[in-house]
Amino acid sequence: MGIMNTGSYKIDDYLKELASKSPVPGGGGASAVAGALSAALSSMVCNLTVGKKSYIAVEDDVKKILEGMNSHMESFIKLSDKDAEVFYPLSQAYGFKPKDEIERAEHEKNMEKLLYDAAMAPLEVMKEAGEMLSDIEFLAKNGSKLAVSDAGVAVSLLRSAVSGAMMNVVINLKYMKDRKLAGELLDEASELLESTMEKSDIIYRTVLEVLL
Repeated sequence: MGIMNTGSYKIDDYLKELASKSPVPGGGGASAVAGALSAALSSMVCNLTVGKKSYIAVEDDVKKILEGMNSHMESFIKLSDKDAEVFYPLSQAYGFKPKDEIERAEHEKNMEKLLYDAAMAPLEVMKEAGEMLSDIEFLAKNGSKLAVSDAGVAVSLLRSAVSGAMMNVVINLKYMKDRKLAGELLDEASELLESTMEKSDIIYRTVLEVLL
């Protein structure tokens, strides 16, 4: 159900599964994959910078960023799998028809937990992505000039990861009965969205101006 459940899993297999009518993987998992692609491209910028004499002044910083990006990439892959794991039972629960009031009460309680779990996975994607912005900005300004466009693509993918994950946070919080908790989570997600969109747009336009 996830992107890398086996060592032989290929990207074309994942895309075919994503394109199918299966409930997973879906938009939440795809958003996490966008984050993983962003981290991978950022790592490439690091690798093209490290070891070059003209960038020796920032080499230690770039090496630290590279370690972080490798960690982010792994986290996003795990989050893609997690999104599938938590959303699948929710997709099945939508079709459940309670026979009596006892079953209805149990079903509503179960749905509340499933909706919460399904909202938290993409929220984690948003948090993970937010942690990368400063490092991508550093790479765009100080990394190899040969890879500045890749830093621009990385921030663009990160923007997609966050905006896509937001959709999945919202759709699941919408149906929670606990409106206080749902509101608190929505506020947290909205703040992450606003700050990430604003900063990523600045980085993207800065890179674009360098290229023009």
